[in-house]
Amino acid sequence: MKTHLLASGFLYSLISCSALAQPANTATSDLAKKLTNPVASLISVPFQYNYDANIGLDKKGTSNSLVVQPVVPLKLNNNWNYIVRPVMTFESLNNVNGYSGTGAGPIVVETFFSPAASNGLIWGVGPVVSTPSLSGSNFGTSQTGVGLSAVGLVMKSPWTAGLLTYNTWSAGGSAVNGTANNLFYQPFISYVTPSAWTYSINTQSTFNWDARRAENPLNATVSKLVKIGEVPVSFQVGARYYLSSVPGGPSGWGGRASMTFIFPK
Repeated sequence: MKTHLLASGFLYSLISCSALAQPANTATSDLAKKLTNPVASLISVPFQYNYDANIGLDKKGTSNSLVVQPVVPLKLNNNWNYIVRPVMTFESLNNVNGYSGTGAGPIVVETFFSPAASNGLIWGVGPVVSTPSLSGSNFGTSQTGVGLSAVGLVMKSPWTAGLLTYNTWSAGGSAVNGTANNLFYQPFISYVTPSAWTYSINTQSTFNWDARRAENPLNATVSKLVKIGEVPVSFQVGARYYLSSVPGGPSGWGGRASMTFIFPK
């Protein structure tokens, strides 16, 4: 019930802000298109809520999580940018294998060296590091991971399609609660309308090389870019479905909602 009320309230806020915002124009639509590019020269701070169910060996657990993922582009020179994307997850678990509580999972810091100007294919590559879970075994691995991240995409208005991926290898720590030997892959496709509505589909999949199992949530979302005062804000709602899962992981349907603050450079 609480989840349904939260989703309803978020949708109401989205509709209200859209009604109060200034009329959409080409600049707003262009900004919405830039937001679909993970290595755009654009500072953004998203706050993303996820609801997942059927967690635990008995499938009786649920999870409410908040993912904070600021994107900070740093200009190295006229030819290159360095994009930093730290991903922090705060989670509330309910009856997951008998455990209920709140905590923080591993922090993943993705980085990309990306050309400032590109024709056709936009790309970036750089190191990635993941910390051990900040709140113990119930919220992820106790291992540190290091590796390589990469992104490639094509933007042909009104479409954006691409792949963001990284692989981390264990750099120490206990493997009792799972390892940091993971391949993450996120294929994505988005369609942006002239009125700054964005329709997106992606997966945010993780394959663990030791367990030889993959978790594949498929996300379908709709978002609207508006201005609150002078600050562009994107509101998003959507659903997710687990195409496959690891033992004890979430399965079936879930929900997603987010709010992203944008600071054009």
